[in-house]
Amino acid sequence: MNNRKKKVGLYLKEKNNLLTQIYSLIQKLNKFKLIKIIFAILIIILYNFSFINNKENYKSLNHIHIAMSLNNNYIYPTMVSITSILLNSNKNSFIQFHILIGNDVQMEDQNKIYSLKRLNYNSNFSFYNVGNNFNGWINRRKRITVATFYRSIIAELIKNVNKIIYLDGDTLVFGDLFEMYQLKMDNLYFRGIREILNKGTEREIDKSRYICAGVMLMNLKLIREVHLFNDFKNYYLKYFNKKKYYDDQHIINALFRDKISFLPPKFGIWFMTKEYIKRYESLKPIIYTTNELMEANNKPIIRHLWGRGFLLKNKLWDLKKNNQTKEMKKIWQFYAKKTGYYSSICNIYKNAC
Repeated sequence: MNNRKKKVGLYLKEKNNLLTQIYSLIQKLNKFKLIKIIFAILIIILYNFSFINNKENYKSLNHIHIAMSLNNNYIYPTMVSITSILLNSNKNSFIQFHILIGNDVQMEDQNKIYSLKRLNYNSNFSFYNVGNNFNGWINRRKRITVATFYRSIIAELIKNVNKIIYLDGDTLVFGDLFEMYQLKMDNLYFRGIREILNKGTEREIDKSRYICAGVMLMNLKLIREVHLFNDFKNYYLKYFNKKKYYDDQHIINALFRDKISFLPPKFGIWFMTKEYIKRYESLKPIIYTTNELMEANNKPIIRHLWGRGFLLKNKLWDLKKNNQTKEMKKIWQFYAKKTGYYSSICNIYKNAC
């Protein structure tokens, strides 16, 4: 019993000594240092709490992967497109951008694109340099740049993603893209908007299943398995200068004509004039109904601004086309101003402002 009391007494004495030493140490610090220490401890606690919460929130978000490709002449139009995506995404969506670039895109340009993250912090940017993969065998043609062909190497460069939305820089997005991203691919390699072809298209193209490559949903898992880039390059080298169509859109449709399907028109529609709707109505089989096209035209999720009128000779649009084009210029300007580089855009595209 006495031994037990001695042990308890010794323990209390040691504990009191420790408390005395801690108290003595605190006394030696002036009150300002003590406040700084307490403040620092609070910051660490709050940071760790915030980190855990952010990590859990990140996992709960709808993750959407988007790929875009560009050269140094298309930095600002692509930034306008990205801005429209960021401003119109839902709060529960996280956008991961995968930007394919060549050696002509400088770090300064990448920083400009990355600065758009301030518009929506549920986003991130990764840049992929295609290196020398397209040197020596792509012959640039009028209106078709080498950067257009970067789509063919997406699956090779972006290895940990199995599905991705590809968007050209001449697009504007007016809604959340998770619905599009969730579309089933099954055994499909690509989904895109049905394209209207002119006469003279090659035999190996299935006109009834031909898609526009400017807006696509891509099954990277399957594409990776068949090594698209090698087949793409071989096809190009075999048929270049021998056929009328030989851009990357043509090659994608030729190589995967049995494994391609369509996107709903709201995910990439152009301006639906009466003439254009009649052309769609004449296509067999009918994929899009007239009502579906008109609804997509009135309430698009993605507007694809393709055509000779867009950014032609450093001009934004050929405004003689129609009233829809004039209205779209105002909308494009709205997003251009949000980039933070509107004055630079106006210096390059003379009629954009």
